[in-house]
Amino acid sequence: MVTFYRGSWCPYCNLQLRALQACLGEFNDLGAELVAISPQVPDDSLSKDEISQMAFQVLSDQSAKVAVEYGVAWEVPEYLVNHMKVDRGLDLEAINNGNGNVLPIPATFVIDRDGKVAWRFVDVDYRTRSEPADIIEALKKLA
Repeated sequence: MVTFYRGSWCPYCNLQLRALQACLGEFNDLGAELVAISPQVPDDSLSKDEISQMAFQVLSDQSAKVAVEYGVAWEVPEYLVNHMKVDRGLDLEAINNGNGNVLPIPATFVIDRDGKVAWRFVDVDYRTRSEPADIIEALKKLA
């Protein structure tokens, strides 16, 4: 399983990661491993305490190459980059080590043993995320 999230600054992303962590035992029982990918600088995607509590890999895709490969890279319009920086105090360029105008669309993929996408959930509305129960059903179909 691969899940893309925008960063630790996104409360929806944090909720999603916690929900996935809560179901990790079920995912593992069905033969799945989880990898979470964010554009944030390594070790800043989550706090050290949060990382130590996660039982899955958290990786950084600062160049957005992996997000592009999965078709979930989104170029943030300049007015939103400015809004985030000025109004929300989020300097995406600093947070993402230089890449401040590309974020992943939050998405989750289930990859089969042959490396093919067997199930996906992608929604451009960053508030809408895959449900762990749906992921479990997808994994059961592969078992």
